[in-house]
Amino acid sequence: MNVKIKLRETAKKLFTPFKNALKSVGGFFSRTARNVWDVMCRNRRFARFAYVTFPQWRKKTAEFIKNNRFTKFIARKKAKIILPAAACAVCLAVMLCASVIYTVNSDYYPEGDPDVEYGMRIFTYSTFDKSDIKRGSLRLNWNDGVVNLTGGETVVQIKADVDPINMSDTQVEWSVSDEEYAEIDGDGKITAKAPGRVRIFANLINYGVTAEAKLLICQPVTGIALPVSTMTLYTGGSAQHISARVFPENASDKSVTWRSKDPKVASVDSDGIVKPVNTGMTQITATTADGGFEGSCFVTVVNPSVDVNGITLQNADDMRLTAGDNVNAIVTVSPSNARNKTLKWSSDDESVATVSGTGGIHAVSAGTANITVSSVNGVSTSFTVEVSAVPEERNPTEDIPTSTGGVTYTPYDLTFPQAVSIQMVQDPPLKIWVRGGTINASESDAAEYMDPNNYCEGVYKYQFMDLSVPCGVSEERLNEYLADKGVLSGHAATFIEAANTYGLNEIYLVVHSCLETGNGTSALSQGQEVDGVTVFNMFGIGAYDNSSLSSGAARAYRENWTSIDAAIMGGAKYISESYVHSPTPQNTLYKMLWNPESPTEHQYATDVGWAVKQAASMGDIMAEFGVEAPSYDIPVYNGMIPPTITD
Repeated sequence: MNVKIKLRETAKKLFTPFKNALKSVGGFFSRTARNVWDVMCRNRRFARFAYVTFPQWRKKTAEFIKNNRFTKFIARKKAKIILPAAACAVCLAVMLCASVIYTVNSDYYPEGDPDVEYGMRIFTYSTFDKSDIKRGSLRLNWNDGVVNLTGGETVVQIKADVDPINMSDTQVEWSVSDEEYAEIDGDGKITAKAPGRVRIFANLINYGVTAEAKLLICQPVTGIALPVSTMTLYTGGSAQHISARVFPENASDKSVTWRSKDPKVASVDSDGIVKPVNTGMTQITATTADGGFEGSCFVTVVNPSVDVNGITLQNADDMRLTAGDNVNAIVTVSPSNARNKTLKWSSDDESVATVSGTGGIHAVSAGTANITVSSVNGVSTSFTVEVSAVPEERNPTEDIPTSTGGVTYTPYDLTFPQAVSIQMVQDPPLKIWVRGGTINASESDAAEYMDPNNYCEGVYKYQFMDLSVPCGVSEERLNEYLADKGVLSGHAATFIEAANTYGLNEIYLVVHSCLETGNGTSALSQGQEVDGVTVFNMFGIGAYDNSSLSSGAARAYRENWTSIDAAIMGGAKYISESYVHSPTPQNTLYKMLWNPESPTEHQYATDVGWAVKQAASMGDIMAEFGVEAPSYDIPVYNGMIPPTITD
């Protein structure tokens, strides 16, 4: 026993230095392993792998090593143990312990949790023991935010993620850089109050960690207005500035872009400076960058201001009338580029002859009357109308006066923008042809065709032609034109008779009928049966947009238009009595379409291009026949400078 004891004590003395050395080596390896592990865990992918993917396996390994430490193995095999092998085993154990020590005290097991993944990103402490946490990290869910004010104030939420999530105190203190623009409560709820820029601060109180975010508070644009709706510029004259007003006044982005519908008439730069280029009319539009709101101004470019210096009566020979006669006084205004050609008419004896605002003279009874026409700037001229009594056997439809040309300007109280706005509320709405079909016309579409300045040259000027005066085209020439016009072929005599009977222009009647019947090929012109009777409609009278065939046929049946000639004569009578020679004459294509005296009332068509299309056809025929242009009647809206019509 004594020998055994002595041997044991001797072995213990011999093994103690080795044991101490082994502890020292183990401590070194343990510290080294921890340091290496800390560095490796700074990589987010590795940290996730280490703490989320395989935590259970490592926890079991750690528990086995902690419980056994290989002591039993070493005790049983102590006689055979080889020191290098023991050292290797101890080193392996130390490294395993180091690699799993975090996991043992960790709650970071749920895989796929984004908070867990972020929480595993960087760790600079040795364990997950809360008492061992010396530093934390703070992350905001957004760094740069933008919010629009709605109804005065807008609420937006910001959140702070604290890592690691098992810290003992995760209280965050919130503040803003300027409470004039926004306030924030203890939960990170931000109340934006005014447009501007603020900074949001988050402070992890007990750890001295801060985070910051920026917030841009915007006030959206709600509208735009231009100070003027119409503007007149002069060729060669100075430019004018249009200042757009953007609403609300505190809008964050008040920038606008400018464009001109026709830069060949007037151009506009990025600051709203409108420069005249050539005579005509165009639309200047300002569009907000925020929201795309639009404001428009109609710009008319005319020749420099020139006053009227002369008014000349062109058809003085026609002023010998018989009671009941009607004639248009045809005058020319000089110079041709006079700014305001609006004329006023008066009669000194209305019991003998009356005169309308457009120069239409009506002979009342036998006698003499002086008709005076004057310009706005005071230039005037007078002429005498001699009226004789009606002969007993006189046919009142004979001797309809002809015209030698001239221009009459009819003034209206409405401004042009007002007239356009009224047109846009009519029912059915205005139409425009697009790609072979019709769609509802926009306000700019209506304005384009309504403006007398836009379609006043070339063949388009015939939309202002006085339709009450025949041109005197021969039956032979008119039949040549109608030769390929379907059912209208050969009916020139009827058109001429209708024109002379009802005081209409025969070329207009032909053009109108060709347009409405598709050159004599439409179903209404071919004849429709109503209650066993075949009826015809040559002018589309009563043919409404949604039921043109049935409603047009029904109107023809009521009027007893049972032949092509009856439909031509009946249609001409309707047009004469209802439009051209009505109590409020609509004696031009323009007036028939737009009725500037009472917009939306008693208008012939809904197609905004109706008058222009007929004018183009009429101009082609008149050029083909070589006839003289009749007189013109130009509408002048309040404040608008009318175009100059030249033959």
